Amino acid sequence: MGRPVGKRQATTREAAIGAVITELRIKKGLSCQDVAEKVGTHDGNLSEIENGKGNPTYKVLQAIADFHHIRLSRLLAMAEAKYSRRRR
Repeated sequence: MGRPVGKRQATTREAAIGAVITELRIKKGLSCQDVAEKVGTHDGNLSEIENGKGNPTYKVLQAIADFHHIRLSRLLAMAEAKYSRRRR
């Protein structure tokens, strides 16, 4: 089993946004495939994004935010806060 979501390191902005997206997905009890289907991407692509290795398009980020009923700006702010905490 992987590292607990709350303890996940976010050493880059990409990793931070991936961690936030993962946290939102897990809170809903959904698989990567479930969310990927709903936002119009492949589960491999979403997995790469969640692991900080993928480069999500604006369209995918907006779809993820919409799926979780939050503004894209909120999603990005959550990621920036996670990244900033790690840098302190």
